[in-house]
Amino acid sequence: MFQLTPQQFQVIDALSNGATFTGAAAQAGIHRNTLANWRASDDFREALASAHHDRGAFYQDRAVELADLAFEALRKVLTDPKSSPSVLLRAATLIIGKITTPPKLQKEKPVDMVDMLAAMDAADRAYFSNDQPADAQKCTTAPNQANVFSMHNAAQPQEPYRRPEPKIGRNHPCPCGSGKKYKQCCLNKPLTASA
Repeated sequence: MFQLTPQQFQVIDALSNGATFTGAAAQAGIHRNTLANWRASDDFREALASAHHDRGAFYQDRAVELADLAFEALRKVLTDPKSSPSVLLRAATLIIGKITTPPKLQKEKPVDMVDMLAAMDAADRAYFSNDQPADAQKCTTAPNQANVFSMHNAAQPQEPYRRPEPKIGRNHPCPCGSGKKYKQCCLNKPLTASA
């Protein structure tokens, strides 16, 4: 998985548990400059990001377990006539903030042939497979149109647009032969007039 030393894993564990970089370096018995060098490594950064993700997922699971108790406590605060206005305001603001904040949109990753083939159903795989016997290749089931479109886009690299003729600069002589600059002659006229 990650090519790291036990000392590096110790630092990652300390950092994912909330230690500062200086504190994590001190716990592992290394200089903070050593930790700065480790942070330049892709393996170290990926392992640290993975540890932070795992820690966040752990706390999220714990929060989900306590959600019912938290909502019950909020309900008691909001329905208690003895609650102070400032406490009621903070509780109401918290709830309104949560229900009016939309979830973050996940960015779509680029189309990957492996993922796309994994998403195809059996009929689609049989249709596109060259390993099947001749009678199996005559599959009458048409492939899913979205999969065909994705495969077409993945298989066709985008070619840059190439002009059929060289670009005419604004200050170059006009190609119509008038002797004027292009910008003063045929720049804003239809192409057939300048050709």
